[in-house]
This record gives sequence, C-alpha cells and structure tokens, in this order.
Amino acid sequence: MQLQEIAQQLGCAYEGDPTLEIHGVASLAEARPGELSFLSEARYLPLLEQTQASAVIVEESLVLPRPIACLRGKDPRLLFAQAIELFYQPYRLPVGIHPTAVIDPSVELGEGVAIGPHVVVMEGVKIGDYTQIHPNVTIYPHVRIGSRCQLFANCVIHERTEIGDDCLIHSGAVIGDDGFGHIPLPDGSWRRMLQAGRVVLEDGVEVGSNTTIDRAAVGETRIGRGTKIDNLVQI
Repeated sequence: MQLQEIAQQLGCAYEGDPTLEIHGVASLAEARPGELSFLSEARYLPLLEQTQASAVIVEESLVLPRPIACLRGKDPRLLFAQAIELFYQPYRLPVGIHPTAVIDPSVELGEGVAIGPHVVVMEGVKIGDYTQIHPNVTIYPHVRIGSRCQLFANCVIHERTEIGDDCLIHSGAVIGDDGFGHIPLPDGSWRRMLQAGRVVLEDGVEVGSNTTIDRAAVGETRIGRGTKIDNLVQI
C-alpha cells in the first residue's frame, strides 16, 4: 500500500514520496525497510534516528531529527492502531456450523453466525447476528448472546448468562460459573450455598483470557457497557 493511500485511509497528512510502498507495521526498534512505525513521545526520538522503518507516524508539530517519510496527526498511537487494521485482520471462522458441533434443536441462531469445531450449545440459547463461536466453546442452557460477538476457543458460558452486542470473550474465560459460597456449620464442616444468580455483560465488554466472572448467589453480577478486563482476572 502506498504512503498516500495510507494517509487517505487514516485521514491524516503525510510528508515524503506519495508512492512509497508500505507492506507492514512494526515497532521503531524492530522495523525493517518497507514497514511503518510510530513515535508517541519525544523521549523516543533516539529510536527514530536509528530505525530502519520506511515511514513513521508522528505528532503534527514534531520536528524530526532526520529526513524520513511520515504521517502526521494529533494522536500517533491511535493512528498506528488504525494502521495495523490496514495490514492485519484477526482470523474469522467461515459462516455456518461445523459438523462436529453439538447444537440443541431449540437453539436460535441469527444471520451469519459461525460455530466452530466441537462447540456445544445447550437448550434455550439465543445467539445474535454475525457472532462467532470458536472451537471447543461450551454454552450452557438459556444463555443470551448478542450480535457481532467473538467467543474464542475453550471459553465456557454458564446458564442464564446474558452477553450484549459487540463483546469479545477471549480463550479460556469462564463466565457465569458459581460464586464461592459456603456456610460454616457447628461441626466445623461447610455447606455449599447454591448460586442462583446470573452474569450480565453489557454491550462492548471485552474479557481477557482465563478470566472468571462468577454469578451471584442471588441477583446478578453486572459488567457495565464498554468495560475492558485483562487476562487472569477474577470477579
């Protein structure tokens, strides 16, 4: 992709040869000729002097220490995030149901849903349009999943969980399992307290790999709209 095409796609100004060919993105330290990098802070200027990148994304008013093709904008990090999407798109499943998936007849699937190998979807589940369920996911009964979600490999969604639109559930996450409820008894033993609540993820929530979000004993555990949760978090 040419430098001028990238600038047009990102809606920013550029300096340098408009026909300069860029074929990928990289950090300043690791970039090679033909790659685009970015500089978010002036303290990284020494790296800019050493980089082999063919072009860099920089702040609008930054004075460069040497001639190099560049894209200029108010937020170089945001522009770089957008540039990555021009050269890389995450893997997406083909639309349809893999023959090894086990789908209860009562399940309601929206338009363009993709369900990968060895997925199990139990009774009463509803899955919205263009949602992708990656391999080995298990979805327990009466779960609601919105549109354009991604459930990556090996995650587990327990009964009555509600997931909004545009959510990302990364590999190994467990949503809606029992909370840790135990009652001490006079003889020193413990009685397990059933957890009858549910988990609700509002629209745009992202849950990292191997994170667990437990359901409450009663009521609900609610994760608000647009929340981003990292890997290995327990809620």
